[in-house]
Formats: sequence, structure tokens, C-alpha cells
Amino acid sequence: MNSVLRQPKTAPRRGATRQAPARGASRAAMQKTPRQWPKPNWTVISRIAFAVLLLALLLGLDRGWQLLQPHINPPISKIRVVGELSAAKQQAVEQQLMPYSTGLFLSVDIQRVRSALEELPWIAHAEVSRIWPDQLQVIIQEQLPVARWGQDALLSTQGYLFSAVDMVAYQHLPQLSGPQHAQDRVMQQYLIFSQALRPLGYSIKQLEMRERGSWFVTTQTGLQLLFGRDHLLEKMRRFAVVYEKELKQQIEKIERVDLRYANGLAVAWRTPTESETTAVVTQ
Repeated sequence: MNSVLRQPKTAPRRGATRQAPARGASRAAMQKTPRQWPKPNWTVISRIAFAVLLLALLLGLDRGWQLLQPHINPPISKIRVVGELSAAKQQAVEQQLMPYSTGLFLSVDIQRVRSALEELPWIAHAEVSRIWPDQLQVIIQEQLPVARWGQDALLSTQGYLFSAVDMVAYQHLPQLSGPQHAQDRVMQQYLIFSQALRPLGYSIKQLEMRERGSWFVTTQTGLQLLFGRDHLLEKMRRFAVVYEKELKQQIEKIERVDLRYANGLAVAWRTPTESETTAVVTQ
């Protein structure tokens, strides 16, 4: 019998590599899973981008404003005061405007300039406006004085008391006087007396309200009228009637007419003689 030779089985050596799998075998188990990147947060990104753009825009505007400011908002070169003012008043106005003369055309506070001018007691109203490109215009309306109050003040028709820098210019105005804080009442009575005396050809030079409330009038001709404290209109009418009937022809000789009587008046002559003394005329 033919003998069959069998090779002895040998154990695999340690460290020996395994044979590669046969062709066509699946390698799916050998591939690695791809790395997963986090999804971008577009909301946060858009906000950051918007902030960056806004900051760049602001910086650009600020730089642009610095370049344009000398042309759009230049320093004030001139403040023009419209109206004829005395030298003293012009100086007072310039002093009030001095803090604003170095300001910028668009930045100056027009309201504050107007308020500063109206702090001057003789200014009734001030109008301030801008004139392109670098000037301010000021129009001043002065208080209208109609009388002097005491020695160093003036009165408007509304009884507003104010001072002036050049009182000498108002010496031609009538002089009113009276107790403290009585200027409103004195002015009202001045207007009433003036209206009543004008048809007789007289104007008031001085009007005094005395401490006890009595009234003393001196006309431009020097005629003095004493009215007392009450019934002033009635007494003024009485004087007008007696003046036309009895006093007009010899008024130059009369120094004072006292109307403090209930139903008449007393006349004091300028140079009384034995036959011309104080007379009382009754109705």
C-alpha cells in the first residue's frame, strides 16, 4: 500500500502576524467616525458684527464732525446790536454779552443770551437770533419811562420801577414820589391827574403822595394843587369849573390852590397885598 506522508502540524510562532483577509472582505469595521464640528450661532455673530459696524460708524461720524465743525459750527465772529443806544447803555449790553462772544454759532444758548440781557433793568424785551454763518443779532426793546421816581429811578406806564445808567437824560420827565412800594398807585393817579389837567393846558411837573395819603401836584407853570386824601376826581372837577369861571384870567398871580375843603377851595396868591390875601371860593 502506498503510504501517505503527512506533515506534522506546527504551532504558530509567537509574535507572528496574522494573514491579511482575503480580497473582497468588508473593511467597514476598520473605518473611523468623522469629527463633528459645532454649528455656528448666527444670532451672536450678527450682533457682534452689528456692534463692530456701529462703532466704526460712530468713529467715522466723530472724525467727520471734527472736520466739518469749523464750517458748520464756527466760532461767533460778531454780535450785532440793532437800535440806537447811548454809550453807557451800549457798554452795559456788551458786558452782558461778553461770556457768549467766544461761543460756537450753533451751540450758543439763545435763551440764556436773552435772559442775560433782560437782567438789565432798563431792557423790557430782548430778541436774539442767528445770522448765518457766524453772527448773532440782538434787538433790544427798552423800558419806556414816563416819569422819574425819586432821584435815581424811573417809572413805566405800568408802574414798573427800574434804574437807568444815564439818569441825566431823563431830567425832563415829571418827578413822582411817595411811600415805599406805592409806585403803582402813584403812577395810576398821575395818569388820572394828567388826563384831567390836559384840557386846561397844564401838565404835571411833580406829583407827591405824602405819608398820610394826601396828594400834592405842581404843574409845569409852578401852580400848586393840594387835593387831600379822598374824593380826588370830584375835587379835580371842582377845580376845572372854578378855574374857567374865576381863576383863568388871573392864574399867573396864583401860587397855590387848596382843594381839601368839602365844598370849595382856597387860593393863595404869589405876592399877596393888603387887598389880595388868601381867598376861599365856595360853590
